Amino acid sequence: MGFSSQAGQVGFMTQATPGVFPASFGTGAAFMKLRSGALGPNRDLLITDPEIGGGRDTVDAYLGAVSWSGDYEFYARLEAVTTLLKACLGSSSSATTTGVSTHTITPLDSATLPFVAIEEAIGGTLETMNYTDGVVNTFHMESDANGFLMGTAGVIARTGVAGATKTASPVWDNSPMIVGTNIAITLNAVTLPAKSFSIDINNNFEDDDFRLGSFVLGDLVAKSREISGSFTIRPVDSGLWRRAVLGTTAATTAGGLTTKDQLVITCSTYEDIVSGIPPTKGSITFTVPKTALEPFALEASADDVIENDISWRGVRPVAGTAALTAVVKSAKATIS
Repeated sequence: MGFSSQAGQVGFMTQATPGVFPASFGTGAAFMKLRSGALGPNRDLLITDPEIGGGRDTVDAYLGAVSWSGDYEFYARLEAVTTLLKACLGSSSSATTTGVSTHTITPLDSATLPFVAIEEAIGGTLETMNYTDGVVNTFHMESDANGFLMGTAGVIARTGVAGATKTASPVWDNSPMIVGTNIAITLNAVTLPAKSFSIDINNNFEDDDFRLGSFVLGDLVAKSREISGSFTIRPVDSGLWRRAVLGTTAATTAGGLTTKDQLVITCSTYEDIVSGIPPTKGSITFTVPKTALEPFALEASADDVIENDISWRGVRPVAGTAALTAVVKSAKATIS
């Protein structure tokens, strides 16, 4: 018989109240098509150690406390991605003008980020779970020059309830996808001829806060946030190498300071937003005001063209400026 993975469905919605699965989930959630992924239990079977006076067999076993986590992998469609980005970063504002909605998403300094509720139907009728108090711990996007813009969201949830009733007619995000030929990167306002890129946000949530008398996590607290990424490039000169290794493009000996420039990654659809007047492309733009390059080597091998994978790290800019700003333009007026 068997169950096909493609028969499943996953939806996300920002929770208004911690611990409460939204009553309006069926009409308000963003249902995302996935490449793969599901949440699974983090739970131990508690087994006794051997006892003096006991037999050679295990005496008994109990189930311990449980949390839920997993990675969702997807092609980036902009209407659903905003929900995950808001959950990962924390703060958002939205404005709609002549059919084009602009969502600006920035990081919160608070260690408490928005909770997201998740409905996950596995295999169509195999099992349906409702997860409450979910957090987006990690968010990753990447593309190469001849591929699709893809993403991965690492999610942790406090509670999961099996046997839920799945949404009968989910509203899928069927908006256009993005490919590498429509992605541009600039560093200090200079276009980089990159062959690929990635961006990562890691909230480093503490996921082991179990307490006596309870099966679920007591809380989910975000620790130090990391904003990082990489790009692959064939250098046209040694400027990037000097900046990363010596400190500045003009340096000839090693210094202790780093050059920190603005990095902008712009990813656009080929299609116009259906409701937009005048015609406007859907897009997602990441702006990191201060970016430091990690040191790397200029490596030569036989007749290979020299090419480098360059990693970068976002650092905190001046007070009042976000360490990362994501701007999404789409047809959807609100963030689920």
